[in-house]
Amino acid sequence: MNATGTLSRATQIVYRVGSRHSSEVDTLTLEPDGRATWSSQGRQCEVQLPPDVYGDILGRLAQYGFKAATGLHGDAMADYQHEIEVLEGPKKKSRCTLRLGHEFGTYLGDAPIGMKEVVALLDRLASRVESGADLSESADALMGALLRNIDFPYVNPHGEPGAFQLIDPRGQVLAASALRFALPHASGLLPVRDGDRFGFVRPDGEVALAPAYALTLGFSEGLAAVKLDGGWGFIDVRGELVIPARFVAAASFADGLACVQLGDHTGYCDRAGEFVAAPPQASQLGRFAEGRAPFRALSRMGVPAWGYIDRAGQVVVPAGFDYAGEFCEGLACVQQDDLFGFIDTSGAWAIEPRFTDAGDFHDGLAAVGDSGQYGYSDRSGTAVIDYRFLRAGNFAEGLAPVGVGAKTGFIDREGRMVIDPRFDLAQSFSEGLAAVRVDHRWGFIDRSGRIVIEPIYEGAGPFGDGVACVRKFADPRPVVHTGSRKVIINMSKKP
Repeated sequence: MNATGTLSRATQIVYRVGSRHSSEVDTLTLEPDGRATWSSQGRQCEVQLPPDVYGDILGRLAQYGFKAATGLHGDAMADYQHEIEVLEGPKKKSRCTLRLGHEFGTYLGDAPIGMKEVVALLDRLASRVESGADLSESADALMGALLRNIDFPYVNPHGEPGAFQLIDPRGQVLAASALRFALPHASGLLPVRDGDRFGFVRPDGEVALAPAYALTLGFSEGLAAVKLDGGWGFIDVRGELVIPARFVAAASFADGLACVQLGDHTGYCDRAGEFVAAPPQASQLGRFAEGRAPFRALSRMGVPAWGYIDRAGQVVVPAGFDYAGEFCEGLACVQQDDLFGFIDTSGAWAIEPRFTDAGDFHDGLAAVGDSGQYGYSDRSGTAVIDYRFLRAGNFAEGLAPVGVGAKTGFIDREGRMVIDPRFDLAQSFSEGLAAVRVDHRWGFIDRSGRIVIEPIYEGAGPFGDGVACVRKFADPRPVVHTGSRKVIINMSKKP
């Protein structure tokens, strides 16, 4: 009997939470018609949910409730025991019983994929039912509130992770996919591994630079960091070593500079190989963007904080922020005292810290959050698009992905919904296409919202230089049932 067949006959979902310190068990019972009952220590509450909520939760259990797991150790350590049952008829249990250990809000061991999200969803619903709140709002609105900040992952329940592939904008698999490639793909070249050496190929599989390097980070701004016997250096697209291999470590170029370590000194080198040392107090360095790079050091109060240096390695903004992002369109997002704001390249506040969350500026707008709701701010700090979304991505090519309830769509710069929210998740547009997730499968749409690459992938990245990296689903392995009426899943591992 398969999972879909079993759950299609479901007549009840029962969720129990018990403490090992008490014999009392709290129970949430959900019926197909939307009735929800919470029983706790002799007290009972019943509310009416939209019927579609039952089907939504059932679908999630079908997605995650039949992954086999073993190991019983750890039950005695768990302060709380979560048990989910799906009943398929009067007093008849289906093949879906999940027991999950939980202690002080932290899960013991590695939770089976999706299970902690299921528990979090049911916990939130149980809390609302227990309070006797009016839950007769639309199913989309209720599920949107219940699912806030809960992202259900997709797993192939019977297979290992699938292989990565490279595709073109038509969805055609490129020949380089058959090789042991790595990202990034830039300057038309892709790192590949042959034995213990790395070289570079074109997406069509043509070898451009023969494998000769112990390691590489790929091309960026026309140069690639490569490791040779003498250390790290940089090559150009012809394979010529334009910066000698004299560094202990090296990162990719950004804004004309690459972070490197020369002997015991950390700093940056330019495209001519000239080295500029970082401030001696810096314990961590970021990438350059628009002439500034974030660095981490002890603040005047003696606590770790972030500031910025210029191309000469001089401190231009003292370390004093809890977080410091890269500059983008002349401003950088920084965090101070749990709130986010934006500074200019001199360190002056362009927008005082007043957001609970914030992203970078793109197309003149930045996604900003206020207590779980998101909108967009312009460079003056004015909220030009109101806080009405559950998620908000970066603008690109005039559009931005936003979350409405449990779904994601796209808005334009005026805040108008131009692609209806019908996707599970979505990324920003790149080269005219955006990766979207539909029923836990990733594909790509164009700017009209039309699916141009079918959602058949486990994962997908954005297009760049005409190529996108996607991950296939693994071929399913055969399922062998033991005949047991229950599948018991414990979240703790054996020692």
